[in-house]
Order: sequence, then structure tokens, then C-alpha cells
Amino acid sequence: MDPVTHALISATLDRAGLRRVSRNALAILVVSGTVADLDLLSYFGGANVYFHYHFALLHSILGSAIVALAVALAFYFSSRRAPLATAATRPPLRFAPVLLLCIIAAAVHVLFDCLGADGVQLFWPFRMRWFSLNLLPQIDPWILAALIVGIVLPALFRLVSEEIGERKKKKTVSKGAVAALLVIALYTGERGLLHQHAIETLMSFDYHGAAPLSAGAFPDSVSPFLWRGLVDTANTIEQIDVPLNSGEGFRASSSLTTYKPANSRALLAARRALLADQFLRYARFPFAETQAIPNGTLVTLRDLRFPPDSDSPENVRAVIELDGQLNIRSAEIDFASAVTTPRE
Repeated sequence: MDPVTHALISATLDRAGLRRVSRNALAILVVSGTVADLDLLSYFGGANVYFHYHFALLHSILGSAIVALAVALAFYFSSRRAPLATAATRPPLRFAPVLLLCIIAAAVHVLFDCLGADGVQLFWPFRMRWFSLNLLPQIDPWILAALIVGIVLPALFRLVSEEIGERKKKKTVSKGAVAALLVIALYTGERGLLHQHAIETLMSFDYHGAAPLSAGAFPDSVSPFLWRGLVDTANTIEQIDVPLNSGEGFRASSSLTTYKPANSRALLAARRALLADQFLRYARFPFAETQAIPNGTLVTLRDLRFPPDSDSPENVRAVIELDGQLNIRSAEIDFASAVTTPRE
């Protein structure tokens, strides 16, 4: 999920009652609820760095715990450096409530990223395993709308009330913020039901005479009723949209077929690379291509979860070069949208 949505979720949590836990709760929640996305900066280190550290370094259980502790310590010690003149009216923050807010915000951040299609490595660096429920797109306009309405409308009503002379109220629980969180919870639950329906639909049909072995449904960025479906059969991977609110119904015959490559010595040799194993743990629908190059073979591993024209930084591929004796000459990750040429 994008950083703006994470920031709005943190602000909504503040207005839904967490502002009572500690002074400066809004700032504490927003910082601790967004700082994990600093691992986005790994993008500038190149595809290999991004692949290994994004959604891992600060999104794992260990990373989230460190984030929560570091932010709590920063706010705690910052409040203790306040001028003596303000110490009587604004005493230093208490560490335990601040840490509690940081833990809640960091955990909610990871939870929402787990609900998405990209996933997170919860057990990094001890184990490379991706967790994702494939329910929410990277940017969900419906969640953004609910958060904005839940925050902005109550604030506007409060300003109007103050303008017409009503007494300014103390900070209380915002019904709009609570309603926004409830709407998001119900919306996410409904997306879960629709996702399950999409999977069941995909598994209910044959594809050009081939029976499905497994299926995946990935969220559209706008409509919760449209999913991008992928079906694994014995010899193919089928790509097809799953419209759950269409009067035309689902037509399995319209799937786009990608044939799996036959097993070869080059593919078996490429699988020996550590990077290949790491990529196959990441990919939901891995697909391999081989290409003859001077004095060797180039093996490219892709994840068909991403459309061919996707420029998402999550759309990476593993490129493994073998020499003439099928020994691994090099292995690297690059962004699938980048134009590459075979090595000479």
C-alpha cells in the first residue's frame, strides 16, 4: 500500500481514540506508521538491492519492532530536551504509551501490506518467505476516499461549529474516523469474499482442454469486481480477467495461453543458483525462458503475476548466464521493464 494511504490510516487511528494514549499521538502514529516505507529507497540501489530489501528490511517482524522502538525513543528523548520553561506545562512524554502507539502503527502498516498483492517478508532475515492475501491493490481509491471523508468532514463540521460561536470541544473520539475504519474493515472483508469467488470461478473450468492445478486472482486498481486471473495447468499458464459483476459471465475459452518450457539441462543448471531459488520463493507464477548466446545460455525467470507491460518496480526478473559447460557464470536481478540485451 502506498505511503499516503498509510499516513491517512495513522491519522484516522489518532482521531478514532488513540490520541488519548499520549500527547503528540498524531505525529507519533504518522511517523511510526509510514517510516517502514523508507525501504523504498532501496530502489535507487538497483534491482538486486530492491529485490532483497524492499518489503523486508523494515517490513519484517524484526524490522517493525526496531522501527517502533527507534521512533519511540526519538520522541521520548526529544520531549526530554524541551526548554525548562515549558517543563511545568508540558512534561516529558512517558515512554510506555509512546512505545504502545509506535507498535500499533507499525503493526497496522505491515497488516495492510500483507493484505496487498505484493506481500512482505515477515521472517526476514531468518527466512525468505512472502506473505500476501492478494486482496488490495497498491493504491485503492475506495480506501483513500473512506479515509479522507472520515478525517476531513468531521474537521470541517468542527470548524463551522467554532465559526458560529460554539464552544471549542476537547479532543474526543471522532465518529467519522471510527466509521471510516469500520467501512474499510467491511470493504476488505467483502474483497476477501470476492477474491475467494474469483478463485473458485477460475478452478471451475478447463482451459483449452487442460484442467487447472492451481489459480491466483490479483486485484484490479479500481473495481473490487474485476480480478486478474492466472491458472496453472500441467503444460501452460493461462491469463484471464475475472469479471464478477458482468452479465456476460466468465469465458474460460478467452484465456491467453503461455506454454511452459520443456525441462532442459540449462534450466536444471540455472536452478542451482541461489538467486534462482530466492526468485522462485518470490514469484507466484514463475516462468522460464532460455536463449542461446555466444559460448553459453541465458536463462530468464519471470513472474507472470505481473502483466508483460507492467512498469511496477515489483516486476523483477532473475537473469542467469551459463557457460558452455552449463556452469553458472553470473546471476542478477533486474527490473523486467528495463530493456536488456544479451551479453557478448
